[in-house]
Amino acid sequence: MGQGPAQPVPAAAGAAVVSRGWIGGAARLCWALMSSLFSLFRKRRPEPESLPAKFARLLAFHADMAAQTQARLAELERQGDMTLLIANHSHLVHDHCEIAVMRWRLGDDPRAAIAETRAAYRGLIACRNRVDPGHALPMAAIAGITDWDLVHALFWLAGTPEPVVMHFPQLLQERYFAYSRILLLQVTGADVPPVLAAAVAGFAASGQGLVDRDFAAKQSLLNGAPDAAALLAQIAGHWPKRRTNGFYRTSAPLPAGHDVSNDLSVDWQLACIARALGLAVPAPHGWRW
Repeated sequence: MGQGPAQPVPAAAGAAVVSRGWIGGAARLCWALMSSLFSLFRKRRPEPESLPAKFARLLAFHADMAAQTQARLAELERQGDMTLLIANHSHLVHDHCEIAVMRWRLGDDPRAAIAETRAAYRGLIACRNRVDPGHALPMAAIAGITDWDLVHALFWLAGTPEPVVMHFPQLLQERYFAYSRILLLQVTGADVPPVLAAAVAGFAASGQGLVDRDFAAKQSLLNGAPDAAALLAQIAGHWPKRRTNGFYRTSAPLPAGHDVSNDLSVDWQLACIARALGLAVPAPHGWRW
């Protein structure tokens, strides 16, 4: 049977079709305009900071903090808050130490910055002996956030050693700090307290983490193991692993190489051991001044 003639579209239906088409087009236009506005106001993700820019920013930051702290010391002395005064002396050492380590990592001669660190340290010790002659103030109140073993290692490497006085408050209870202190004392020829030796022996016998393997390799190297080249390579290989290691992130000071400090700091323990034994360590961890 043949198809009949096309039926005309009723006027109301035609209007509805036109209306729906107009609404759909308007909606698309509105969406396009809103998307354009959103793109204008959307926050752009900042460009990642380059490593040279990071060094420049942090060097300026620590220099500014050191200047502010130095200027504050006289006022703190007048106020008579001796705990706060000694703590600020500690912060001053910290900022100068950070500058010295970053100079070393950059390959610049860090000895001028180490000299400033040493001047700040001697100011700290003089202040402590003057205002707290019996050393009654607990180390937890005055040590600040400084890595004191690193500070003393810098002095020793620069040929201007100082008596090892300041330390991490929970030295005997914290694995990293106990390992760090005994290596520093052994390298510099200082006496190792029996309680520290016992704490280290307990940690070494019970641990198998990166920090334990690193300490074992360094202790073997320091004790004169015959495979020095292999041990040096092994220890150097530990440094990049520290960046994301959970133990270093939670239980070690920032200059120990976790997170961003992996690019900004150095393995001073390796540098000290190598220098004591007359071994060469390539950059960035080798001491060459």
